[in-house]
Amino acid sequence: MKSSRNTVQREPWYRRHLVGIEIGPTGANDRDRLYMSRATGKDWVDALLRANSEYGVLFMKDMEFAYYDSKVARKCPNLGRRDILREALDAAKPHNLPIVAYCQVQYDDSSWRAHPDWRMKGWEDNDLGGRLCYNSGYIEFIKAVLAEMMAYEIVGFHVDMLDYGFTPPIGCWCPACKTRFRETYGMDLPIGETWDDAWDRVLEFRTESNSRFCQEVQAFVREKRPDISVDFNYHGYPPFSWYPGQTPTKHANNGDFVTAEGLPWVFGHNTPSLISLFMKGVRNDGQTQVATSRGVYDYHDFTVKPAVEIEWEVMTYMAHGVQCTIVDKLYYDGALEPVAYDRIGQAFAAARSKRQYVGHPAVPEVGLYYSLRSRDWWGRSDPPKYMRSFWGAHLAMLQSHIPMGVIPDETVTLERLKAFPVVWLPGVTIVSEREAELLARYVAEGGNLLITGLTGVCDRYGQPMERSSVEALVGGKLVRCELRYNDNYLTLPTGVTAHGGLGAAMKADIPEGLPMLVYGPLAAYEATTAETLGSLRLAYRSENNLWVNHMSPGSPAGPAMLLNALGKGHVLTIPCAVDSGYVGEYRLVEHRNLLRNAIRFLNPKPPVVIDAPANVETVVTRDPKRKRLLVHFVAWNAPAPFSAMAFPTPKRVLPPVMEEPMTYSASVKINVPCAGVSVGSRSSKAARRGDVVTWSTSAIHDVLIIRLA
Repeated sequence: MKSSRNTVQREPWYRRHLVGIEIGPTGANDRDRLYMSRATGKDWVDALLRANSEYGVLFMKDMEFAYYDSKVARKCPNLGRRDILREALDAAKPHNLPIVAYCQVQYDDSSWRAHPDWRMKGWEDNDLGGRLCYNSGYIEFIKAVLAEMMAYEIVGFHVDMLDYGFTPPIGCWCPACKTRFRETYGMDLPIGETWDDAWDRVLEFRTESNSRFCQEVQAFVREKRPDISVDFNYHGYPPFSWYPGQTPTKHANNGDFVTAEGLPWVFGHNTPSLISLFMKGVRNDGQTQVATSRGVYDYHDFTVKPAVEIEWEVMTYMAHGVQCTIVDKLYYDGALEPVAYDRIGQAFAAARSKRQYVGHPAVPEVGLYYSLRSRDWWGRSDPPKYMRSFWGAHLAMLQSHIPMGVIPDETVTLERLKAFPVVWLPGVTIVSEREAELLARYVAEGGNLLITGLTGVCDRYGQPMERSSVEALVGGKLVRCELRYNDNYLTLPTGVTAHGGLGAAMKADIPEGLPMLVYGPLAAYEATTAETLGSLRLAYRSENNLWVNHMSPGSPAGPAMLLNALGKGHVLTIPCAVDSGYVGEYRLVEHRNLLRNAIRFLNPKPPVVIDAPANVETVVTRDPKRKRLLVHFVAWNAPAPFSAMAFPTPKRVLPPVMEEPMTYSASVKINVPCAGVSVGSRSSKAARRGDVVTWSTSAIHDVLIIRLA
């Protein structure tokens, strides 16, 4: 029998390693002799080793140049006869340090200038700057570049920028696309955004063209070098919409693993959690990587985050079982910044020391349902119109310490639904007949469903209907939707203890009698089989009023909640934008508390109930080999953010910077047979009394270990 050690060694690099660094240039210039003149492959490898990096991703082909001896792409002229890839591989070999080659696809300006026939075109036959068509001959150029690098001892390719652009104008209407579209669908490409059956085919055509490009590239590499990996940068996750031409599940499953960008300075500090959960939910084998930056506000700003903030972000990914790559952009001359590698090294040392605690299966309580159809056809050119509900649902659960996962509509099955005690549809405006039937089976067989906002009120084209597709689940008939005004209110009755405890459960941490502003649209239902609680209220409307679009509570519209028993399970509906409101301008902590109360009502006894500060993320996983639950705590701590803009400039708050760890206390109520508890860090203190563990810590990341009886 072969040893387990040898078996582990045969695993690909991306399954064995947790943390690495991507090194790339700043600028792309042939008009001076300074650009990249100080870059050497040996320096790059020395820096990787200094930072405790387990692998390196090295820029070898960008929008202008190659940084190795290429005969296909133009080599960076300031390198002369030097080959950075060769230098790096020679330096890495004695240390068995895996090296991945980076290759850029879109915004390849040199190819765009040289080959007009490869350019993406808009529907007015206009060239789209920097964008190259996936159905053109450009793919053969990319293959030739990759073939050159496959002659080196690299372990993989990171292929970047596989999108159609992130804003209008959109592509592609080039001759190759027009021909292929006609051959595929028997019709011409429509001119403009028509949002009809023809446009449905355009969206499909764009995603298929992009995905086919990736699959053909991977097949080409696999045929010549089956030992090396291929991954593609991914833009199918929130906040990205249909513009980049990627869908959540299809594109997440291209390549040997999926890579996306975290970047809290642009997407928010909830993003490391959200992106990890999302990619784990859409990638079939769960093999995921997140790339982030060492800078505080941009990739190329030459700043360095404090070491504790880098550690916070890295350990957030680690807690979710996601590989982390930190991107370092060199100075213009190619020189490295030693401080960056020292600070990254501190974070990577912490991550590597906790290897035994990461990579285990998650124990989710709530499945957040993500609808591609709603993203595209309800959101259209206003992506947050749909995504705000999903963002708010995630943030409310994150801060309430309720473990969650993501369920994509593209691949939903009854088995997938049953993996979650509660499934939540946050503002899923488009629910097909098949989906509704699947959800009904899930509930009838003992599942619990939470419906919020405008779920089910639109047809497949995103147009509001007279009847909701989820009425049988809700236990009510749709009366109307309020789509014009967003200043709507939710009120709970005072002194309520009826409805099987629903009233009492929903009132926890909600001030008595508060008319809660829930900024966003609402759906008004008339109960048929459901019990109701509270009321949704429209705002009073007055004319010639400066505040006409933001008024106080007025007439009732319908019940605030409907609770419907269906077979062995229950459906709780809150038909207003309480999730969307929680990430809007008029967010209230009561939004989060109400949503937490709803989940706890539907699932009162999960394996663990966690009480911790809202700025501490918790992740629950199961280590089956050692028969233990692991509760990860990752603490974010930063001074209050501020705005550097003068009145009356619109509000603009700069992202905060974490400078030091936080000392805090937490408690965990254990609802499973427990043989004992311990903590991962010696600096943390824990005490158990019955089924409750209290602890205090100053660690950025720590683990409560629950040994199962």
